[in-house]
Amino acid sequence: MTWAIDVVVAIPAQDEEETIGDCLDSVLAAAEEARRVGLLGHAGVAVVAHACGDETARVARQRLDGAAVSGAVVEDHVSRTIAEVRRRAVAAAMAAGPFRPTRTWVFNTDADSLVPPDWFTGMHGATVREDAAGAAGMVEVWDWAAPAAARAEYGQIIARGIHGDSHDHVYGANLVLRLDAYLEVGGFEPVEHGEDHGLVRRIRAAGHRVATPLTPVVRTSGREDARCPNGLGALLRRLAGR
Repeated sequence: MTWAIDVVVAIPAQDEEETIGDCLDSVLAAAEEARRVGLLGHAGVAVVAHACGDETARVARQRLDGAAVSGAVVEDHVSRTIAEVRRRAVAAAMAAGPFRPTRTWVFNTDADSLVPPDWFTGMHGATVREDAAGAAGMVEVWDWAAPAAARAEYGQIIARGIHGDSHDHVYGANLVLRLDAYLEVGGFEPVEHGEDHGLVRRIRAAGHRVATPLTPVVRTSGREDARCPNGLGALLRRLAGR
């Protein structure tokens, strides 16, 4: 028998008025699908609009207003790293609780990303199959206007990290962790970059398994004006020679 799970969804955003609406629509559609199959109990979804000079917060509030989740939009002007923004997003989503740590899952994505309809069901299913406390999923870059050689090199980087039906990649845009494991290791550390990789390493070091399924895949922006100086966008810019 499959018991319903509770979820908190954490979405950091910076000047994402053009993408946050579609991102939230995709999350809400995935929540509806998970609820339809009996997987989803309570859901808290939080957007942290960090140092925004646009209408990100307003668009997010409009999308979450009346949705079948507990929504929160936080305007943040004090965080210094993406890791701190992610921490705030998790905390804001948890404020809609109470959430029981052993049956609650922290789903992380980004405001320029689109999650698939089976995001909750597929990622949770991966943890069940491997008796894992988390799952690090794959992303697909969908709008990267780069030379063919750069796209081929990126494809090679991705392929080198794939081993059969698993992989070595970690993306904050498609990362799921059981709440008790997340809290046990202190959540996202306030580092300049690599907060997602670091969190997965610490959870594994604490004795927990983290699954690495090839699906479901989150579609993410291929823009090169990255919000994080050492993230995916920076890699794409370097490969494109810009």
